[in-house]
Amino acid sequence: MATLFEQFQSVSKADWLAKVEKDLKGKPIDGLNWEVNEDITLTPFAHADDLPTKASPLNNQRTSNSWEIGVKVQVGNMQLANKEALNALMNGANAIAFELRKSPSKTELKTLLKDIELEWVSTHFIFKQKSWKRFMNFFLDYVAEKEYEVEKLACTFSFKGGVVNNAKDATRLKEIVEKLPKSQLMTINTRAFNRGTQKVVTELAQTLKQGNAALSDLNQHGLDLAQYHSQIQFSISIGDSYFVNIAKTRALKLCWQQILDAWKITSPALPNIEAHLTTSTQTDNENYNKIKATSQAMAAVIGGAKRLYIYPSDEVKDGLGTPFAQRIALNVQHLMQLESYMDRVVDPAAGSYYIENLTNKLAATAWKAFQQLS
Repeated sequence: MATLFEQFQSVSKADWLAKVEKDLKGKPIDGLNWEVNEDITLTPFAHADDLPTKASPLNNQRTSNSWEIGVKVQVGNMQLANKEALNALMNGANAIAFELRKSPSKTELKTLLKDIELEWVSTHFIFKQKSWKRFMNFFLDYVAEKEYEVEKLACTFSFKGGVVNNAKDATRLKEIVEKLPKSQLMTINTRAFNRGTQKVVTELAQTLKQGNAALSDLNQHGLDLAQYHSQIQFSISIGDSYFVNIAKTRALKLCWQQILDAWKITSPALPNIEAHLTTSTQTDNENYNKIKATSQAMAAVIGGAKRLYIYPSDEVKDGLGTPFAQRIALNVQHLMQLESYMDRVVDPAAGSYYIENLTNKLAATAWKAFQQLS
């Protein structure tokens, strides 16, 4: 293969631009530029000369681009929520996010998780309140009662506010991590910061600020960041702009690595990023929403999201969505994995001059904005 490529002469960016300008017949190439926002302007023509160094995949030693197929279940009635979760699992989901209106009692938690084998799927709990200790006690009791192998339990929790606010919280976090080694109790939910393409830099900067504050809380209360930084995951929104969605997810990884380096964490790892397709981008046309969701989902997984939630195409109407629309949303992910094999190539955007250039510009601009916020 090396011999084959040696037969082709390399072409500089200047040579390509001369050819492009000739084809434009005197029209300036700058007229085709895309202004992402006031800080970032991109040319449609990208070249290897635009990259200061050869791009490497953001893979964190991953051997595939596999992601978890997520379904969000809104929990009011525990029995109905359990039925909905089991149906989603039967239809091929492998990650269930329970959005809880209130913290359940021990009995209610058993009802909610009935017949769900926690060792075989990942479970996620989203709370609208700050309280977390009571629920964690109930959850740990449930795990012990079921005699699960805790090394197989993948679960995350999203609470309002900080999790480690004092020494007592830090001690409790240690105890939970010992009992649930694959858990993540600190979710940086930045979906509210999503304000479209024009505000993507601000969105990234605010995300980094919250993530850095979480590390600061851990450090302040004596927790070893080399061990406990992995308790943090990010929850982001995917908007309308295909290339920005890809680059935003990748830029977050680059910037988070910078923050870990600044904290002198010797064994850094790329963050766990879950992506949600927002209902704010939906229209009244359900078929159009399905098509849009497909391209948004592609951008999320190409960017390297570890978990993906696609909402039903008619959820904007009542916040729930019909069973048919729920099934179609789930099937989009099946098509991407089982027919398009998008889970097989690690960091498929790596080496794309255009996306690498956009990723680097987003990361650099967001880092500067983050420094101003800190």
